[in-house]
Amino acid sequence: MDVERALAPFEESSQPHKDFGLIPIPKRLRCSATHPFYFGLWTRIVFASGCAFIVANLYYCQPLLIQMASDFDTTFEEASLIPTLYQAGYFIGLFFISPLGDLIRRRQLILALVLITTCLSVGLVLSTSLLVFQTFAFLIGVFNVTPQILIPFAADLALPGQRGAAVSVLQTGLMLGILLARVVAGVVANFFHWRMVYYVSIGVQVIVLCGAYLFTPDYSRKNPDLTYLTIFYTMIKYAVTEPRLVQAVLINVASIACWSSFWLTLTFLLADPPYNYSTLYIGLFGLIGVIGVLGGPIFGHFVSRYGPWLSLFVATCCLLVFQTIETAAAGIHIAVVVVFCVGLNTLRQSQTVFLQTIVFGISEDARSRLNAIFTLSLSTGQAIGTSAGSQIFLTYGWRAASALSIGFYVWQLFVLLFRGPNCKPHIWFGYEGGFTYQVKQKQNGTTTPPT
Repeated sequence: MDVERALAPFEESSQPHKDFGLIPIPKRLRCSATHPFYFGLWTRIVFASGCAFIVANLYYCQPLLIQMASDFDTTFEEASLIPTLYQAGYFIGLFFISPLGDLIRRRQLILALVLITTCLSVGLVLSTSLLVFQTFAFLIGVFNVTPQILIPFAADLALPGQRGAAVSVLQTGLMLGILLARVVAGVVANFFHWRMVYYVSIGVQVIVLCGAYLFTPDYSRKNPDLTYLTIFYTMIKYAVTEPRLVQAVLINVASIACWSSFWLTLTFLLADPPYNYSTLYIGLFGLIGVIGVLGGPIFGHFVSRYGPWLSLFVATCCLLVFQTIETAAAGIHIAVVVVFCVGLNTLRQSQTVFLQTIVFGISEDARSRLNAIFTLSLSTGQAIGTSAGSQIFLTYGWRAASALSIGFYVWQLFVLLFRGPNCKPHIWFGYEGGFTYQVKQKQNGTTTPPT
């Protein structure tokens, strides 16, 4: 088990028994080489809930912008900068903070980050000017990277044969937080003042902080000799010298571009003939997407049985088929759009799990850094998908925008097929080892999928 290797050189008595030297760590969560922490289903659900509630901080504002503009006596254009500042801060946090999971003790890092975002959320509630609110929004984005600490931590805690299933549960929580944050914020603001959303957010984060204290195990530093500056050097080195990471990033950028383009242009498609739906009905499609996300953990078990390469190939082929049907028939009947919403979210979720399984298999000691690079590619893909999708839709219509996604899926298959499932780690092209999809057996009896 990965964590056992990290704990082997340490005596249990030498490990700290207090968080930050002040708060006692529950005995069952203390770092122990003889009694490693069991990462079971309930703990995965707790971690997934933490991912959902924390990532939601970035998205509560989106349905509240009109009310915020009115309350701060400013224009909608100025208020619309708030989501951008959240995402800008998040991008910085991904690069400068999330890799710290490879440098310092992760339990203390998680507790500190949740405490900081909770305190900063108080500033949102008390803000009396737009500039102050925007400043707090940016700072929350910077420190709101707890999910990107939890996901690689879960990969370390899970048994090798269960890693894909464990990561899929946390990814489901992350996506649910993104999708449901807008719904919850809109409902709460409809019946109360928009600031009530952030009062609720503060309460939820306090619960997450308590949950992190009660359920997050303490483990020793993964890389005691690593320095903060070395983190960035190694990230750049991985980004240009590791074929599996480059392949995963290129596929991920194109995949999230398809997802972002669809959800952006869906509003235009449903608002125009033949549907002419209201904003309320269009918003309900977000709940349809939730159904697809809930199916994500099922695909985590495919990794253990068939390996991430074959699983990813099948998921991408299915997405290409779905996208082709959507391009041909989305303007004919609403049932096509509904089925595509479910299929897109389910299969996109499975792609993320399969890609992360490949990335996390590159190096046990660098999973936080590798995850940071992988997650940063999401921002790039979202920017490409939203900008290209909107421009093509406005110029040529929804069918052309959908056809663009077909091209992106063909690109993903090309990148995937460029390198076979059993190539040696530093081989950029080829099919060495053939197409053997059987799960490899280790001497200790555990199983790991081929990468």
